[in-house]
Amino acid sequence: MEQSKLTFVKQKTVLKRIFKEHQTLTVVGGNWGDEGKGKIIDLLMGLYDITARFSGGANAGHTVKLPSGVEIIGHLIPCGIAQNKTCVMGRGELIDLRLFKKELEESSKALKGKLPKIWLDEMSSLWTPWHALLEEWLEYSRGAARVGTTKKAIAPLEGLFRLRIAPVVGHIFLPSKEFVKVLNPLYEVLRPIFREMKAKKLIGGAVPSPSRVAGELRAYQKLVKKHIADTSFVLYEALKNNRRIMFEGAQAVGLDVRFGTYPYVSSGHSVASGAPVGTGLGVKHFDASVMVCKVLPTRVGMGPFVSEMWERDKAQQFAVERKELFEGNPDARKKFLESTLSKINRGGATGKDYSNYFQVLGDERGATTRRGRSVGFLDIPWLAYAVRINEPKYLALTRFDMLSGVKNIPVVVGYKYKGKKLEMGKILPSWQLKNVKPIIEKWPCWKENIFNFNSEKDLPKGARNFLSKMEKMLKVPILFVGTGPSRNAIVIREKRR
Repeated sequence: MEQSKLTFVKQKTVLKRIFKEHQTLTVVGGNWGDEGKGKIIDLLMGLYDITARFSGGANAGHTVKLPSGVEIIGHLIPCGIAQNKTCVMGRGELIDLRLFKKELEESSKALKGKLPKIWLDEMSSLWTPWHALLEEWLEYSRGAARVGTTKKAIAPLEGLFRLRIAPVVGHIFLPSKEFVKVLNPLYEVLRPIFREMKAKKLIGGAVPSPSRVAGELRAYQKLVKKHIADTSFVLYEALKNNRRIMFEGAQAVGLDVRFGTYPYVSSGHSVASGAPVGTGLGVKHFDASVMVCKVLPTRVGMGPFVSEMWERDKAQQFAVERKELFEGNPDARKKFLESTLSKINRGGATGKDYSNYFQVLGDERGATTRRGRSVGFLDIPWLAYAVRINEPKYLALTRFDMLSGVKNIPVVVGYKYKGKKLEMGKILPSWQLKNVKPIIEKWPCWKENIFNFNSEKDLPKGARNFLSKMEKMLKVPILFVGTGPSRNAIVIREKRR
């Protein structure tokens, strides 16, 4: 079928009509991260003046592709930078100045020196080398119960801040002696841990002293000075002046410190209700939210994953052991995908076959860690929970094109625990969730390839039926359907609003 050509200009006109009533919009993830929030944010950013992050840190990877084809891979600076929008890094973000400097340089190169205004909060928690050492110790101490972190010291950044012994960004402008006084209590608290790490040979060289850490961080003064602000006041004044703001969530509900699969979570507020906390704005300022979810969710690290196709460690290692299927050998990739899809459609596929196929097809590797992502089947009960927590006005379903050519796909439509079916929208604690049994149905897919489609009327009947079935079960309209990585590869289902 010849698909209709819906230009980016036409898309913007449709979106402007849908979102004109919302001065603010919050975009969050519905799975465990890696849902493609950056693409949805990039699509909607043209309707807003300012983009603001409210949580996360160096562990939050997002990729935005410019019209020129150049990619900007970011972790700290909001995605709005790709469209030259004012970028605000809210107080809830956890800051590593080394990475901030790197992102500024790379973004400046990608945008040919035309950077927008970028604000960094003076009271955001600030990374030190000690945070990284503490995270290494925590993971070592947990042994087999390790969380599987991204090694970006996110938990120590949040935890030590809450203990009121951690530095914040604004401290780097103190005189050297005063800054050392701020750092001393943290150093003294951690010294016994450093001694133990040395005894166990987890540390090779010397642990940097407070004076050395102060000197290294104060070296960023010139870089930071033109960006530092009370970002809560910046955002408040912007709203008073009728500016439109988009709030970018990091990670997703499954990794939220309160509502995720604790303790296998990040350390910030990833849900929509975290936006007021991480920005310092009153709740009345938050109009609507869009929840982004993958048709096939993925997870890295540790933690329960009811719809998981294959064993986590094996799935993550597969991308390393079969690297030629992901890059550098298109013929091998094509042959593998064709043979595995044939096996799936004959009905003889194992969970391993499904996992391998969709990992390779979707290049499921983390933007931050490059670990292989473990893939799961569509999980309706989990999404019902995510909907209950976030209460989105719309859903954005990404990677929908990956089901093209698949005869039918297992879908989790219910959970059972100890033989009893759980209520839809209820999630058990992680130590019980790992023992939940999925209730599975086979949902028909479609044979047509919908890669890069951007018009709903061109979607095959099987695809439209699939979306309608999801909407009926989740009771939230699916406004966006992603069909590829490019900016224009998205279907906007305007009649579903």
